Amino acid sequence: MKSLLVFLSQILSRATFFIVLCIPAHADGRIDWRMECVGRMQILLPGPTEVAVTPTDRLLSEDGDPKPRFSDGEIAGYSDLWVSGGLRISGALSEAERQKLWREAHAFQENMIAVETEQGSRQGDFEKLNVNANEAIGLRRRRFFHAAAMVNTHVVIWRLSVEDHEIQNSVNTLTSLLSNIEYRDIYSVPKKDGVCAPFLFFPNVRMKLDRIVASTYRLKEHPDITIYLKDKTAGKAGKYERPEVFTAIYKSNYFWTQRYQDYDSIENLLKFRRHNNIPFAGQRAVESKVRMIRTDKITEDFGYLVVTQGNPDAKVDTPDLMLYVIRDARQAIKRGIKPVPKKEFFKLARQIADSVKHRGATPSEK
Repeated sequence: MKSLLVFLSQILSRATFFIVLCIPAHADGRIDWRMECVGRMQILLPGPTEVAVTPTDRLLSEDGDPKPRFSDGEIAGYSDLWVSGGLRISGALSEAERQKLWREAHAFQENMIAVETEQGSRQGDFEKLNVNANEAIGLRRRRFFHAAAMVNTHVVIWRLSVEDHEIQNSVNTLTSLLSNIEYRDIYSVPKKDGVCAPFLFFPNVRMKLDRIVASTYRLKEHPDITIYLKDKTAGKAGKYERPEVFTAIYKSNYFWTQRYQDYDSIENLLKFRRHNNIPFAGQRAVESKVRMIRTDKITEDFGYLVVTQGNPDAKVDTPDLMLYVIRDARQAIKRGIKPVPKKEFFKLARQIADSVKHRGATPSEK
């Protein structure tokens, strides 16, 4: 009888351990997947997530490029937003916060106009953009653009500099974007054509337009798991660039060895193949899996990466894509949560990768 009780106790202990590690799920055990859109792509996220945004006090900063962060201050260093200019998006703000930022944005532009007027600038050196929206403003100062918009409870800031021959096209494009920008909730995927960014949607973006929409999400129930998806207008080698730099294998290797370096040591788990070739969002992709020892020389973690090489000459939009899923065990441990185990991690990562799809074939942006 005693041995039976011990056996039952062990079973219950293991069951409790499994529940603690479980990604948020329905009563029948199915993961609570939620659809989200990034650029022109869509992705399924496993449960409630938080998306990284620009800190409120850094939205109007002129020094450097403030990286998006999560609510606890953790930096999402690879998030990047470029839709006809560098974008900064705030989180949800109070009415007082929005109005304060709006006054500061107006004051910034009025000060620029005053400086140009005092300096006796030539006609055509600066102009206000003719934006057809009450809560959006834009200004061009020579070849530099500054714009701002209030979209629902969020504030959006643009920064852009162009070559002289690109000025008029940029005026037209940015004016159109500011006039037509829409709000969208996270997990709200528009059915019409356009580009998604966190909390934003740019409908019918068919003009010549380079985009980089790279968003980072963190699971609320398992903050050790971050998910990053980048949708970038396909590029190709210029006159002085090496073509191999644009290949999926090069970008995959470069990410683990040069960009992501939050580890003491790293091991490729694909011992013989080095990479897997897999289909990803209708394109050919390179898949990699790694094991890391963090800088404390103790903590073990895992990473999963998928990269494609887009085609800038394709008749339909065929972008450069990158997806990573990375476990940072410290983020769970410090909250008293068990990190997701290795086997479950890689299973989950591949399920996320399999969910990524193009929201619909669109004319190539050329």
